[in-house]
Amino acid sequence: MFESVTDSAAAADGGSLALFVTRSDRQIERFIINRSINSRGTAAYNKVTSNLRSLSADDCREIAGALEPLLTKTPPIHPLPDFIETLKEQN
Repeated sequence: MFESVTDSAAAADGGSLALFVTRSDRQIERFIINRSINSRGTAAYNKVTSNLRSLSADDCREIAGALEPLLTKTPPIHPLPDFIETLKEQN
């Protein structure tokens, strides 16, 4: 499903994170964990979204599993473990 982590970024909104992943179809999928100050206390807080698709709870579990093998290929500066954990918790 995924080949590599391309990049990651932190937003200036109070804590949101982005993860850019190269998919096997060569598209770059961007995942965002919404941790903005404005979202705190709402259902949107700490939710992962994708620029290519909507994410069901089953999708999140599948994506987390597909990202886990990339842990050994990704420098520790990337927030990949945080994304995997947040995806697993999302329902």
